[in-house]
Amino acid sequence: MSESLFSSITASFLDRFGGSPARFQSPGRINLIGEHTDYNGGFVLPAGIDLCCRVVIAPTQEARSVVVAFDLNEEFSFDANALPAQCPTWAAYILGVIHAMGKRGKIIGNFQAVFSSDIPIGAGLSSSAALESVFAFALNDLFRLQLDRMELTRIAQQAENEYVGLQCGIMDMFASIHARKDQAIQLDCHTLDFRYVPLHMNDHLMLLVDTGIKHELASSEYNVRRQECEEVVGLFHDLGYAVQSLRDITMQQLEMQRDRISPLLLKRARHVVSENERVLEFVKSMQEGDWQSAGQLLYASHYSLRDDYAVSCNELDFLVKTVKPLNGVIGSRMMGGGFGGCTISIVEKSCLEAVMEAVNFAYQESFGIAPKSYIAQTGNGACAI
Repeated sequence: MSESLFSSITASFLDRFGGSPARFQSPGRINLIGEHTDYNGGFVLPAGIDLCCRVVIAPTQEARSVVVAFDLNEEFSFDANALPAQCPTWAAYILGVIHAMGKRGKIIGNFQAVFSSDIPIGAGLSSSAALESVFAFALNDLFRLQLDRMELTRIAQQAENEYVGLQCGIMDMFASIHARKDQAIQLDCHTLDFRYVPLHMNDHLMLLVDTGIKHELASSEYNVRRQECEEVVGLFHDLGYAVQSLRDITMQQLEMQRDRISPLLLKRARHVVSENERVLEFVKSMQEGDWQSAGQLLYASHYSLRDDYAVSCNELDFLVKTVKPLNGVIGSRMMGGGFGGCTISIVEKSCLEAVMEAVNFAYQESFGIAPKSYIAQTGNGACAI
């Protein structure tokens, strides 16, 4: 599969630049549960998928680097040692990686590259993290920087935080770089301790349904939510609690201080604290093969994201409401930053076709477009091909 997907961009590279390039790929990710907890130092449960961002790349002695965005039929040239102040939106993710490496004293020479991705943009599958991760991994290898996977993860996150301007947590990049096939990653985003959890799906599948919608609120409200969470942490500091993030606050403590916190901030904090608990409960349920309990935790996660964190939207809510009564659906929730993107549902294999048919019909009737559906297959993290 990777070979056939690489063939077009390899041919494009050879036609444009010639030479003997290297090839790398990094996956998108799903997140089974644990939404908006990563930048609060909490727990998440992502996994890499078999949709990837791929790059064909080689160093050059030319005075400028050239990167070709194959899918957009665009290219951008720049000097890797004097990054430009302006660039296309897609190029900012790549320049951000180079910038973060430079801040670590790592010298990046100029290079030529062609990249392509089959990760849907705006679907909540972390296409941007995959782009950052594959270039971080490729440049590290190309220029022998000797950075380990953990540092490459931090570099990819820093690129998005400081260069792109989205104050995301570390989960997306961590999954893209550390993923293993047939396993999820239980990650503590405070300590970055993690363990692999086997995904024994047995007679179940992970169904992703893409709303086809990305509301304009997504990026701005993401940063607002982070600020709101930090306000709650500040309030607890003022009350004498030794906390660094919402991860350090228990539900009991939150309830004890509820009269000192505005109703809005209380709701934001309640989502994060309860979501951390759900991640740990979900892992336990999954390991015990208790799919019914795991499914109820998915629904609870969605309702918390909808009601307390206010990052859902009509389209996401409709999808979750539509699948809930269907035979074979174990659980469902919105996935990703919110205001559009995908839902993730656990569905019995035998019922998959009927579920997809019902969802497609209902969604098209209500919103006038047919949703795209994917069966999430797991994949490995960033690697050379």
